[in-house]
This record gives sequence, C-alpha cells and structure tokens, in this order.
Amino acid sequence: MQDRLSELFHKYINDNCSGAELAELFELFSLTENETTVKALITQTIEDINQHPAQINTFLSTGDAEKILSKILPNTHPITTETNIPPRVSSLGWWYWTAAAMVAVLIGLSGYYYVYHASRTPSAQITPADRHNISGNNKATLILHNGQTIALDSVQNGLLATQGAGRVVKTKTGEIIYSAAEKEAEGIMYNNITTPRGGQYSLQLSDGSKVWLNAASSIRFPVVFPASERKVYITGEAYFEIAHLTDHRHQAMPFIVESDNKYATNGSYKVEVLGTKFNINAYSNEPFVSTTLLEGKVKVHAYNTMQSRVLFPNQQVNITPKGEMNLTTPADPGIVIAWKNGYTQFSAVPLSVVMRQIERWYDVNVQFEDHITDVRFTGKLKRNESLSEFLRILDLNDIQYEISNSTIVIKNKK
Repeated sequence: MQDRLSELFHKYINDNCSGAELAELFELFSLTENETTVKALITQTIEDINQHPAQINTFLSTGDAEKILSKILPNTHPITTETNIPPRVSSLGWWYWTAAAMVAVLIGLSGYYYVYHASRTPSAQITPADRHNISGNNKATLILHNGQTIALDSVQNGLLATQGAGRVVKTKTGEIIYSAAEKEAEGIMYNNITTPRGGQYSLQLSDGSKVWLNAASSIRFPVVFPASERKVYITGEAYFEIAHLTDHRHQAMPFIVESDNKYATNGSYKVEVLGTKFNINAYSNEPFVSTTLLEGKVKVHAYNTMQSRVLFPNQQVNITPKGEMNLTTPADPGIVIAWKNGYTQFSAVPLSVVMRQIERWYDVNVQFEDHITDVRFTGKLKRNESLSEFLRILDLNDIQYEISNSTIVIKNKK
C-alpha cells in the first residue's frame, strides 16, 4: 500500500495523475496507517523545494504558500474547515489536510479544492457561460491575398487555397501548412492569420519555419517567400522555430520579424535571426516588447533609438515604447513559452500582469478599483481550465471582485 501511495504521490507532483488516480491518492491519504508514509513523503519534498525553489507550481501568493507550509511543521494545530464540508472529509486528521495542502502548494489548486475548499463559493455569481468558458481553443481567421476570409477552426481539412505558386493546406491536426510549387512565384502575395481573445493557432510557413500564435495576435507573411529575403510582421505574441536556409550564394538567409505597424501601437522593432527558437511578446497593453531566445542567436533592433543588441540562449531583452533596451539574463524560457505548451505560468508577478493574460485567454475585461494592493503570484495553471477555476484562486487569496456581464472588477478590501 505504501508503494502505491508513493507512486501516486510522485505522479501527482509531476502533474500526471488521472481523475481516478487522484481520488485513489486522497483515499490513501485518509487512512491513519499511512500517516508516517505521508509525512515522510512531505518531508522529502520540502527538502527538495529548499534545494530547488522553482519546483513550487501554485497560484497561491507567497505569503499564503508559506502559511500552508508552516502547518506541516511539528506541533501544528488542526486546520479549520468549513462546517458544511461532507462529514467523511471533515472527520479526517489534521495531517491529512496538511498533506493535501502540501501537494496543492507543489502542483496547483485542483487537489487543494478537492479536499479543503470543496465548500467555498466564489464571491460573485458565475453564469453558466462563464463557468464553462475554456481558454486556449484553436481559433483563428485567415485572410487571403484577394481578401477572402476563412474561419480556420470550422473549415474542413484539406486544400484551402491556391495563390500563385503557393498552396495552403489544413492538416488533420488543425495546423495550417504553406508550401511552394516548383514554378516561379508571381510577385509577393501576403496572407494574414489573426487569433481572437481566447484563441491560439499554429502554422508552417512556405520555408518550413513554424509559428505559434498566442491569443489576440496576428502574423502577416508572404504566401511564398521571395529569393532575396524572409520577412514577417506580427502583433501580440508569437513563438518561432526558424528553418535554416541558404541563398544562391550559399550564404545563410536571415529571417526577419518586424512589428506590424498597420496594427501595432506600442513601438517599432525588428528581430533578425538565423536558425533559432525564440518568443516575441508585443501586446499593445504590455509595458514593453519582450524577445526571449531559447536556441541560436538573434539581433534585436529598436527603431526609435536605433539601438540593437545580440541575444544568446536564455537571454531576454525588453524594449520600451521610447526604444530603450533592457537585458534580462538569465531568463526563464520555460515560463515565457508556457502558453505554447498549454499552461499559464508566472514567477512572482503582480496581479495586474496575471489579469492581462486572463483578459486575453478568457475573452473578458478586467478593471481595477483605485489603490489596489498588487499581490504577487507564482505558479502554473492549465490553460484549458474554466474561468470559474481561476476565480477560485482569487477567492483563496481573499481578493474581492465583482462580475458584470464579461467584466471582472477587482475591488478594494472593505
């Protein structure tokens, strides 16, 4: 039994538990004879956290996380529970609650709510539509060179269009792939793919480079790249994996990403790359444009000041609207591209930063009352969680809010 408990515990820590395994884990937690094993697992995990603090994946504020962890120490008083928690759960020993809380601190809030906050209700009424509002769906609109508009999330798979020497295909997995025919291109034809708030999409350009678009983002690009250059224009956020190509002189052909000034409002920039992997966050409501390099090398230019900087792996440069450049090293690429991998992840960031992502991912509006204390959050949340799951995180941190239609108002504590 102890071996099974240890197996499930470590699966849960690594976020690999199925629903059935999760129920089995907490059932094993409830057995008194497992108390020693549970405490040993928690003790080992605390030691791991002390050596590797980045392992803590939770949307609890730092203070609340410390309070929960303190409950695991010897001579801890029992955790108080709500009076309307089902009798089977509320009768469990204090070590059960602290074990569950410890797991919650490590991987998120799902387990914590399962055993500790099952009876809590949000501080505002959530409509059925809000409750099931899921973020991160594959939604985007393709605008062809001739102006034709195609809703990519609803169009059938297969050949979507032929434009000059280029073909556009939607695969069975939903990805959009551009390819070039053998014949010579008939001038440069541009396409545009735009994601709405609450959407995301991926595509492969005609040169084999791959692009992932975050919510409320766009990319404008040639259907077939000319022989002289590869250049695309974006707004919002995009992650790139660039194919290495050579020109007719067998020289490496650069790939250029620029701000799309037809739509962008937060300053002009250019990123020049060779074969590499990088992320650009250029949302107009963010305080700066961020370029983060994972592999290879890029050169970032700020047009306003004519400054430029070369980035190496695990470096990030932020460009202010005035063109000032600030380097962050080492950056954490895992957090930066968590959105591409199906997560929302933060590291000690203010609530205002969190809520800007929530706006884009759940297609809601967020307002702050004056003089709000900006609590900082560290953690990771699956991006297919419903909006109500995120609102419970606000409840747990005693953040008061009201919901009116599709607007969340963060309020002062009374």
